[in-house]
Amino acid sequence: MAAAAGSYGKLDKSFKLAARSILTAFSREDLNNAFPSFTDAERERLYQMFIYVIKSLHGNIVEEFRNLCDEIEIATALDKVDQFAEEQTLDVLSSDKTSIEDIKERISKEKKDEIELLKGLLEKTQERNNAMKARIEPLKQGEDFNDTRDVLTKVLLQVYVSVVLSSYYPSYFHSISWDLFCS
Repeated sequence: MAAAAGSYGKLDKSFKLAARSILTAFSREDLNNAFPSFTDAERERLYQMFIYVIKSLHGNIVEEFRNLCDEIEIATALDKVDQFAEEQTLDVLSSDKTSIEDIKERISKEKKDEIELLKGLLEKTQERNNAMKARIEPLKQGEDFNDTRDVLTKVLLQVYVSVVLSSYYPSYFHSISWDLFCS
């Protein structure tokens, strides 16, 4: 990946901020309201687990975004756009005593190269879109939702059982590694 400068740096920073905003839209108060029958301690542990999951998810999303940018060479394309924009601000005719024909040839070649690059990017994007559609279709039909709900229910049930057992068996509570959930 190219150094985070220019347009690519702005894109990367904007993406991270947008992802963080979306992932942190669910507040502690929302969590407390969603589980009113839980004790304060249970809700705190659940919130810590939630934060851990959100941090991991954010890291994975950012890493996947960067991998995608590397794969389709976004940084290179944006660098070329930045360079082209900078060149457009310079007066080509006064700084370079070339003929109009040479300038036309150079611009034509650059445009053809640019078109080829964009065609390649478009093909890669279409392949990614097709792959995403293939992933989304089962989700629309609800196939994966039940599995996800079952896993989440099991995790929450285990946490709840552990908390209940800890109130009756404090030594059991100390043997649980909460660092796994709260870090």
